Amino acid sequence: MVDSVGQRLIGSYDMLTEAVRRRRVTAGDADRFVEHLLGVELGQSQYERGDAFIAGIVERAGTEGLARLWQSAQVLPTPAEIDAPGLWLARIDLPD
Repeated sequence: MVDSVGQRLIGSYDMLTEAVRRRRVTAGDADRFVEHLLGVELGQSQYERGDAFIAGIVERAGTEGLARLWQSAQVLPTPAEIDAPGLWLARIDLPD
């Protein structure tokens, strides 16, 4: 999904994603230490988990449902909802 949107919005998207992939491969110990220290380390399992969440949302609610992800901080998914996209959709559809 990200690739689909990114390619439409960013003319040099393919070059950008290649640079990010290359950066992940060439990151040194110091880079990984800082990422760990700041809590921003993302491994393949996190990417796959996020990809599965997005695919689950699009499958159930389409891109319109996915767009709701950016409405506010209150609708961000919990860790459990990332593993079960239907839970997130159910929660955000509950009345306030």
